[in-house]
Amino acid sequence: MDLRTVETVAQSPLMAGISDVEKLLECFGARKRKFPKDAEIVGYGEDAAIVIITKGSAYAVNEDYSGNRNIINLVDTKSQYGIAFVYSGHAVTTRLVAAEACDAVIMNGERLHKPCENNCADHTTFLYNALSVVSRASVNYLEKIEHLSRRSLRDKIMSFLVAQSIKYNSREFDIPFSRQELADYLAADRSALSAELSRMKAAGIIDYNMRRFKLLHT
Repeated sequence: MDLRTVETVAQSPLMAGISDVEKLLECFGARKRKFPKDAEIVGYGEDAAIVIITKGSAYAVNEDYSGNRNIINLVDTKSQYGIAFVYSGHAVTTRLVAAEACDAVIMNGERLHKPCENNCADHTTFLYNALSVVSRASVNYLEKIEHLSRRSLRDKIMSFLVAQSIKYNSREFDIPFSRQELADYLAADRSALSAELSRMKAAGIIDYNMRRFKLLHT
């Protein structure tokens, strides 16, 4: 695997404290792949894999019986996908789709439970890191449930925006979603979302331009 990719992977939280990232990637049978926008990186029912995005971004999504898309979360550069499925022992129930042209390193999830024959310290460190990543993912999922539990669309939007404001420690920030993607994340109709955002702007609650938002009154 090329040095630049290894260096990018080394910056992932999964690799914190790992002394030989390249060796660990070999241990996990890692391979690098390129994906165009909207390409499926991991599909429903596939064996669990650990994916680290090294360039671009992807969405963890699922669809209902009518084809409506639900965005679970954004997986951007140096972020990872699939650890929870590896630990659960279940096949994948959430697809990973390229939000833009992206590069990804895909690791064999089964190797997580099968340390290399040398039982190296790096593998033990990786297991600890993986548990930390799963814990953070659980918190993010609970945060989304908090947004969706709000009764009105306006309350859902404000719950999301306030959470972003806290994340960036600023009343002005960029969100990671387009309008359609935000609608998919909040399980809302895009037209209804756009209309509600316009009303909130007119009421002096928020201001925005494209993905840039500012909280004026909360």
